[in-house]
Amino acid sequence: MSNLRESATLTTDEGRELPVTANLHKGSAGLHTVWSGTLSVPAHERSTELLNLRQGRLRFENGQEAAFIRPDTSDWRGSPAGLFQITIEGNGDAPF
Repeated sequence: MSNLRESATLTTDEGRELPVTANLHKGSAGLHTVWSGTLSVPAHERSTELLNLRQGRLRFENGQEAAFIRPDTSDWRGSPAGLFQITIEGNGDAPF
């Protein structure tokens, strides 16, 4: 299993770009590699658009991009640091 924690840019279907911190991991499911994790979003970026986000794209500092889905839109979690987190599942090849 591999892990990645770094800054990324989330791009919504509407083209809005938001800074996030991606905390991702990948592993195996049978013959396939799967990846998933959480995205931390600053509290001031929390919006209805993000609350209802079902899919998006991540762009990492090295320019690599990856698509994801968010199967559960009721998963918002707050943190003491003023961040909100959403859980995602990779859609396609892992970006790391």
